[in-house]
Amino acid sequence: MNKIFFGLLFSITTLQLYAQELSQQSAISLSEAISIALENNHNIKIANNTAEIATNNARIGNAGLLPSINANGSYSGSVEDTELQFPGQPVQTVNGSRSNTLSGSVSASYTLFDGFGNYYQFQSLQKLEEQAGVQARLQIESTLIQVISFYLNVISQKQSLSIAEESIQRSLDRYNRISKRFELGNANRLAVLSAQVDLNADSVAFLQAQNGFLNSKRDLLIQLGEHPDEEILISDDILINSDLILTDLLASSVENNASLVLSRLTAESALLEVKQYKSDRFPVISLNGSYNYLRNEADAGQFEYLQTNGFSGGISISLNLFNGFRQETRIQNAQVELKNNQEVLELSQKTLRRDILNTYETFQTNLFLIEKEELNLETARLNFERSKQQFELGQITNTEFREAQLNVSRVQQNMIRLKVQAKLSEVSLYQLSGQLIEIGS
Repeated sequence: MNKIFFGLLFSITTLQLYAQELSQQSAISLSEAISIALENNHNIKIANNTAEIATNNARIGNAGLLPSINANGSYSGSVEDTELQFPGQPVQTVNGSRSNTLSGSVSASYTLFDGFGNYYQFQSLQKLEEQAGVQARLQIESTLIQVISFYLNVISQKQSLSIAEESIQRSLDRYNRISKRFELGNANRLAVLSAQVDLNADSVAFLQAQNGFLNSKRDLLIQLGEHPDEEILISDDILINSDLILTDLLASSVENNASLVLSRLTAESALLEVKQYKSDRFPVISLNGSYNYLRNEADAGQFEYLQTNGFSGGISISLNLFNGFRQETRIQNAQVELKNNQEVLELSQKTLRRDILNTYETFQTNLFLIEKEELNLETARLNFERSKQQFELGQITNTEFREAQLNVSRVQQNMIRLKVQAKLSEVSLYQLSGQLIEIGS
């Protein structure tokens, strides 16, 4: 038993020294953890980079609203033996005659009108940019939910460790008291063994809680973009905002909920797609122009060189008269897709309202349960103190004393669980109302 005692004493002392060392650091609050994650989390960086690609694509050049300009140039040369004969003239032979051709051109083309198809294309690219931004926001919110969950888990594991440490201290005290009473002949061997069994059980619970606490910190560090072997100190308390107003949450969700905004943008993109397909019914009018240069040089021939240069330009009109009704089919399918997206939008609005109502009800229930559990905890502690006095006087059994001790631990654990659930409900309300990212900024 001495080995167990000294082993536990060493673990608890080490943990206390570790806590004192960390206490010299400043604790990170939840809002600070969110700010760190927004800056350093790898998944958030990936989401932002993906949104940046859509921003790069949303340019007028990708929609065909700018002219296309091309430059071309070429040079060719040859050395040949040439025979020439002009009417009424003898044959002329030129050996090793050289010829060179040099050409260059700059051409430009621009679509004047295509039924506003290019304009709708540019609007579609802008919508895709907005959608990519909202999708990045959804990824960021999902990541922040994980960050908050891991942060709360660290607090929960830390408090569980404190409860386990407190339970060990009580069990050690009980074991020492019974051992002394046994030595004096005031307690039997069974009572000592019972105390030893309970102390062993509390020791196992303490080591498990310690392992869970250390693992939870590593999980949080990864979410914060840090190395898992670094140290971190977070606040012990779980602060809950009990002043959330349902009407304000509902009003904010209509404009700011990321999923709803994405559904709205998807419906708007579907409408632009219909307009873009309809634009193909109109003729396409294009302008084109070019500057051309050409020079031919030859040792054998009628001319020593031939050179041309100058400008050319024109206008072209094209109209699709018939393509097997494929165009009409595309328009009809796009219109059906638009209806589907509008249905999805309406469903999203109803689902969002339901989720807020359900989550708010859960949040209020958790707040009520926390209030009641605080009373239970006060009662359990009072009961334990009375049981401790009665146990020292020999008025209650080991089993009754142990039950009073376990009851305090159970209520403490339940209190932690309720606070975590309440905080997660609060966070869900921030997410549903589109305010999650703002709480860390």
